[in-house]
This record gives sequence, structure tokens and C-alpha cells, in this order.
Amino acid sequence: MDGAGEFRVFWQVVLPLCRPAPGVIGIFGFTMIWDQYMLPLLVATDPAQYTLPLTLRSLRSDDQVGIGVLLVGAFLAMLPSVLAFLALQRSFLRGLMSGAVKG
Repeated sequence: MDGAGEFRVFWQVVLPLCRPAPGVIGIFGFTMIWDQYMLPLLVATDPAQYTLPLTLRSLRSDDQVGIGVLLVGAFLAMLPSVLAFLALQRSFLRGLMSGAVKG
């Protein structure tokens, strides 16, 4: 890399080495935000403001709602996280395995 400027070194050396990290951060960040439970429980005062996990909790205490409705709700709550993982699976596995391989 003789004669390469800072931008070229960043673009051709540093960025390819760091490519898996945004995928891992994206999946973890999305899952953390999507599955928020405690903060909306403390802040939301109206049931119309509830997030999906809070709505599932309130449906669980309702006697007229069957187990099938709860299972469909749990599946719909899980679906975006699974789709995000499938979309970024290659980056996620590279990011996790990059520090695990010796040599």
C-alpha cells in the first residue's frame, strides 16, 4: 500500500475488515429495540400506546382470548427478528466467527 492515501487505506483495508461488525450490531440493536418491555410498561398510560409484548401480556390475562390467538401474536412478534437475522445472517456469522478462529 505504498503511496496510498488515508482514504484509500481506509476504503481498501479497514472497511473490509470491519464489514461483519455492522451486521452483528444491527441484529442485536434491532432485537433489543423490538422486544422492549420494561420501558413501555413504565411509560405507556393508554393501551393504545402498548408495544407488542405488552399487548400480548394484556391478552394473556383476558379470559375470552384463546391460546391460538396468543400463539399467533407471539409468532408475529418473533417474525421481524427472524427476518432481520436471515437478512444479515452472513454478516452475523462472520462477525461472531472472526475472533473464534485461530491462525
